[in-house]
Amino acid sequence: MKFFKIISTVLFAALFATSAAFAQGQMGQQQQMPDVPTSNDVSDEELTKFVTTITEIEPIQIELQADVEELVEEEEIAFERFQQLMMAMQNPQMAEQIEITDAEREKIQNIQPKLSELQMKAEEEIIEKIEDNGLNVERYQAIMMGAQQDQELMQRLQTALEAAQG
Repeated sequence: MKFFKIISTVLFAALFATSAAFAQGQMGQQQQMPDVPTSNDVSDEELTKFVTTITEIEPIQIELQADVEELVEEEEIAFERFQQLMMAMQNPQMAEQIEITDAEREKIQNIQPKLSELQMKAEEEIIEKIEDNGLNVERYQAIMMGAQQDQELMQRLQTALEAAQG
């Protein structure tokens, strides 16, 4: 169960990293994809900062999910259905497989501004945590991508997360 929680946290963090990169790109900043580090490129000190950041952003992620679920419930949409609708609206191939009613489309449109506001607030808090822990967003993203591609770095990260979560 702990392993699932760790992987879930890492995947959510990866999702954030992608959305933060997109948001920064949208703001007109020139951003190149960072070099993806291997385990040898990430010091123990840097890994500790990274793990501390992940553990500090987890409550932000949990709060965001609870806020999104509450928002969806207010529009009287089952959360699972909401997830299906969002994926279908973002993926044209999936949209062909899922029937979206006009009422559902309207509810999603009503939710969108509030969802964006919640996500922006959470991203600001996450960026603050990253910087407070001595990393910058680009390095955080690079380490996250490195952990996804380098098995040794992923193993170090899992071990450090397990130790931090006791």
